[in-house]
Amino acid sequence: MALAQAESRTSRRAAAGRPRRRGLGRRLAAGVVGILLAAAAVYAQQKFAMSFEQRTSFLTYKGRIGETVATNRFSVKVVSVSAARAVDTKDFSNKVLKVGTSHLFLLLNVSATTARAPVRLSTLTPPMLLTDDGRLYRPTDKVSDTLTLFNKWLQPGFWSSGLLVYEVPKDAVPGARLVFNPDTGGGLVDSLAPEAEIDLGLSGDAGSRLISQAEDYHTLVGTSR
Repeated sequence: MALAQAESRTSRRAAAGRPRRRGLGRRLAAGVVGILLAAAAVYAQQKFAMSFEQRTSFLTYKGRIGETVATNRFSVKVVSVSAARAVDTKDFSNKVLKVGTSHLFLLLNVSATTARAPVRLSTLTPPMLLTDDGRLYRPTDKVSDTLTLFNKWLQPGFWSSGLLVYEVPKDAVPGARLVFNPDTGGGLVDSLAPEAEIDLGLSGDAGSRLISQAEDYHTLVGTSR
């Protein structure tokens, strides 16, 4: 009898020394709360975070030929547009040569200035010609940069002028626009960098007239000075 009572007391003390197991209901409740918190975090991220396109898109300021398009980092104006079937270039010895095309050279006389630091146009992210149907054209590599706006510094308080030359088929002329976005971020990727989109006034009859009046040859020598 005494032995049985002793064993009973020992068993009770051992049970009291073990940690109690959490109830099944409490564990289930904790799991549900965790799932709800994770779902809320995902919802908040999707609702309030910008999409990839929003984070990487430029801030576009629009205008027309002859107007000054001012952004918070630069200002730009397309003064005039002309077309030619042949223009100048320079070789490595600085000799002036004539270069032609079976399409058209579109010549944009552009002036620009910056708000803060001096910059030069970059051949990696150059001003692009945007067509009415969404095609993009880079400045032609047939013309030496020394004869274009790429040879100029854009400086605060001073307007620099020069040509941008694009080689395009005739069907790219109607409705064409200039997309101008100089690298004012010092080579860093900047999702908030502004760009100017300028309507060149070539819709309808204006585009047809420019094509029909294209010069056989347009000299570029002296236009970059």
